[in-house]
Amino acid sequence: MYQVFKFGGASIENVNRIKGVGDILLSYNNSNLVIVFSAMGKVTNMLEDLVDSYVNEKEDVFQHLQKVKSFHQEIIDELFDKKHSVRNTVNNLFLEIEWILEVNPNYQPSYDYDQIVSIGEFLSTTIMHSYLLERGFKNTLYDARDLIRTDNTYRNAKIDWKLTNDFINKKLKDKHCITQGFIGCTSENFTTTLGREGSDFSAAIIAFGLNADQVVIWKDVPSMMNADPKFFDDVKPIEKISYDEVIELAYFGAKIIHPKTIQPLKKKKIPLYIKSFLHRDSVGTK
Repeated sequence: MYQVFKFGGASIENVNRIKGVGDILLSYNNSNLVIVFSAMGKVTNMLEDLVDSYVNEKEDVFQHLQKVKSFHQEIIDELFDKKHSVRNTVNNLFLEIEWILEVNPNYQPSYDYDQIVSIGEFLSTTIMHSYLLERGFKNTLYDARDLIRTDNTYRNAKIDWKLTNDFINKKLKDKHCITQGFIGCTSENFTTTLGREGSDFSAAIIAFGLNADQVVIWKDVPSMMNADPKFFDDVKPIEKISYDEVIELAYFGAKIIHPKTIQPLKKKKIPLYIKSFLHRDSVGTK
């Protein structure tokens, strides 16, 4: 049985945090894991700025691209030697963006958004796959587009659950599997994205397909709290909460877990844990 782990952008936004994620995963070396990564740091925001410049035909589009390149290059230079093959793979991913930018914007900006912004997740998983191999954590990198089939609703794609479950069960066979959050694919092989909290949703989709033991979403907070610590002093951690309560809290504006992430887990009674990549010994929230 698999556990599904999801690491967001904050958990891999710099080299120290990337090494911390490596430490966490090595402590689970004997477990069967599917690990879902978001884009690193604020890369999604950077790519959204790039898309805005591209579709509105502004002159600074390649400046935005260079910002994304420089961010990843600094991380790669700290983690790998100058001849490591990860450099070529990352350069090829940037070439995919450059090829798009060389032609006029599509009539459908949401389509352009998905083709460009999705590269952030391919960059992060390429780097994490290679780094974890260097650390001795054997893993296989899977393309999420081979796992999650969607319709053509760009930026908020709807899941074809039957095909997706079939793909997940047929293809995810290795002890440690790494894949991208936020991303799916149409029957015509066009990349789609899953909308708000898409990477959390990806973890839930995969867990549903695999009948996973549990999902763990690794965040920068030790647990869910009974109030927002930004506004209240006497806040207490919540050790356990029901699916329905989380959905209700999200409905009323709490930025915890999106209801679309909870629903597939609730259907199969798969427990979801919130744990901290900064405070690994904390109990977290179930």
